[in-house]
Amino acid sequence: MFAAELEAMMGKIPLSKVRVADLCARCGVERRVFYYHFRDKFDLVAWIFERDYSRALEMSVPYSEGLYAEAHRRLWERRAFYRRAFEEDSQNSIGRYLLQMSIRANEDALKRHLGVSSLSLEYAFKARHFAHGNVGCVIDWLRGEVHATPEQLAAQMFACMPSELRGAYESRTCGRAPGSAPRNG
Repeated sequence: MFAAELEAMMGKIPLSKVRVADLCARCGVERRVFYYHFRDKFDLVAWIFERDYSRALEMSVPYSEGLYAEAHRRLWERRAFYRRAFEEDSQNSIGRYLLQMSIRANEDALKRHLGVSSLSLEYAFKARHFAHGNVGCVIDWLRGEVHATPEQLAAQMFACMPSELRGAYESRTCGRAPGSAPRNG
């Protein structure tokens, strides 16, 4: 209910102008109901993104170009909402959330692949640099500054991926994750 109403509100006003009190009034609930589920409006936006990403993950192989393409398709389907969401650049913004999520995913993949508990400065920088490039390109794409289909964007991102990170992600998609049983079928 909150997600649908926030998306409707952002069709008319930027996220910076959305007030939780107004969102709750439109949903017919008290503010405490909102705060029971979310820390703030940015947490709600992150929840919406996570829901879309989870649905993309259900349709694709984890850590794959296909997952990127499916996630981009979902962003594109709701680009008006996401454009508005990414306009906000405050401390809790979706852009910063997505950047941190991407950095962590890259670092975790490299650590697993390399069998280490912490990354060298070189690998940590590659994980961070690639995350910044990916998130920046997705934002530019949603704004219409990069012209590509979701599949083309995913392919370009994978083409720019550092070889060590590609190896880390490919090792996660080749049949089984480290420590898991082989897949059936």
